[in-house]
Amino acid sequence: MEKKRETGEILEHMLLEEIKIEEIEFIKPPDEWDPDLHQNESYVPPVLIEEKSKNEAGKSKKYSLLAHHRCLWKAFAKRQFTMRVLVVHSNVHISLAHDSIKNCSEEALLFDGLLRNGLCENRSRLSELLGYSRARITQILNILKLPLEMRRKLLLTDDISEFQLRPIVRVEDSKLQKEMFSHLIKGKLTGREMALFADENEKDDDQEPLKDIEDLMSEHIQLDESEEIQYEDNDDFKDEATSSDIVQQVYVYELLQLLKLRNANWEKDAEKKDISGIDMEFLKGIFSLRNGLYKEAVDILEGVIEENPDYAPAYFYIGKCFNLMGNPDSAENSLRTALELIPEEPDYLIELAIVLEKLKRDTEASTLYKKAGLLRRKPRRGDNR
Repeated sequence: MEKKRETGEILEHMLLEEIKIEEIEFIKPPDEWDPDLHQNESYVPPVLIEEKSKNEAGKSKKYSLLAHHRCLWKAFAKRQFTMRVLVVHSNVHISLAHDSIKNCSEEALLFDGLLRNGLCENRSRLSELLGYSRARITQILNILKLPLEMRRKLLLTDDISEFQLRPIVRVEDSKLQKEMFSHLIKGKLTGREMALFADENEKDDDQEPLKDIEDLMSEHIQLDESEEIQYEDNDDFKDEATSSDIVQQVYVYELLQLLKLRNANWEKDAEKKDISGIDMEFLKGIFSLRNGLYKEAVDILEGVIEENPDYAPAYFYIGKCFNLMGNPDSAENSLRTALELIPEEPDYLIELAIVLEKLKRDTEASTLYKKAGLLRRKPRRGDNR
């Protein structure tokens, strides 16, 4: 998470309030928490929000803790009666609070508290305030889908990113989810490693035991070269497209043929092919992109992602838009999400390499160019650009 200001500078601008600890609702620390392990951490005033909703007795719920749990836990353990805290009341407080947060789970709690209590009317407004895309806001909020016990453990460390947690959030099987989380906590794995772990182990528990992450990273997941993909313009193909990286890319390629040479009648042609819903919205986004309306394209494609978080091409084209708008940091985030969903797509790799070059990360860019070149030597059908 990128911070615009140092903690010391943030503290200077904070208008702190004295609040009784008994008035604060907060997530209790996990059993393994030890106050002595965090004694050397810098003190940052906890971030609270005044709850607008009522409890069962019809009274206000007082305050909810959003960030800097470890500081409040230590005060609670010392039996302090009050604490000086930052209560978020306005847009000024939102910026200060957000700049002070380093823990991805606390960032999600901040976003949820702001939306729940009406300090931000919707995700679009929140994205404007923080300079995030709507898709990024959604990705961070998805952390709150994890079980409470996992989120309690996440509050112990600021070293785990939302990107590393993303594959765990998408897993529905609770046993696999716990296994993945355990590997993450012990090994501090990258998002890519977690994605590989999820892809390989999301199977019937009766079929085979879970593989170790080290075994997975030594394997190469490749499409069987003898497998031939047949394209048919029917609903069966559309269903299949959501379960196979290659088939999804072929389907997207076929969709984009409707926009070839800026076809003015593309919407009518799409309706004739029974294309509607999320695919039609995707095409509208690409049409805006190709006409230079990059901000409009991002808004449309982020709507596609909100409906289907696994729609990899939408992330790819959002990344292209941000790149064209001169925002390489946002472009990198979107492109890495696309590659998490479809890891071996050359176009995605090349676009990310271009972005990394703009960020002066030439070594990383060179590696991606080489990987894309090797993948393009394999016979592939379709071109999604």
